[in-house]
Amino acid sequence: MSDHPYDVELDPRYTSPGAQPAQWTETRTTLAEAELYWISTVRPSPRPHITPVAGAWHDGALWFCSQPHERKVRNLVSNPRCSLLTGTNRMDSGVDIVLEGQAERVTDARRLEEAAEVFRHKYGPRWDYVVEKDMLSGSVGRSWAFSVAPRTVFAFTKGLVAQTRWSFAP
Repeated sequence: MSDHPYDVELDPRYTSPGAQPAQWTETRTTLAEAELYWISTVRPSPRPHITPVAGAWHDGALWFCSQPHERKVRNLVSNPRCSLLTGTNRMDSGVDIVLEGQAERVTDARRLEEAAEVFRHKYGPRWDYVVEKDMLSGSVGRSWAFSVAPRTVFAFTKGLVAQTRWSFAP
């Protein structure tokens, strides 16, 4: 996985005169530090499904966990393409970020151990995951771990409005 975009574009249709593109390093920091993300998946019907998740930036991707019976997991099993959103609920300040990619279920014990440590460090004792076979288990239950490497990331900067788009290698 690459943690570096190969292309960046400032869309003039949605950008104020004089605005500059967002910086990838700052955007990645925002992705890493956010406490809550919204994930959008597609039901088999095919209607959209959006729900909040806790997540962590690790190894060039956004990770989240969910129990196998949950709607978002069932959606991802049939269609792994998804979007994750984080940002602010303010109109005139801050930034909203949308990461588009494909969710990959992680089952490798070494990668799961690394992810569990990242979640414990970020969220503290309530995310006290330990690896059990191909799942993470903790106070929030037994969960599948997913990694979403970015294909496209958008930053919607507010105030002096700017829409920045980064593309990543597949």
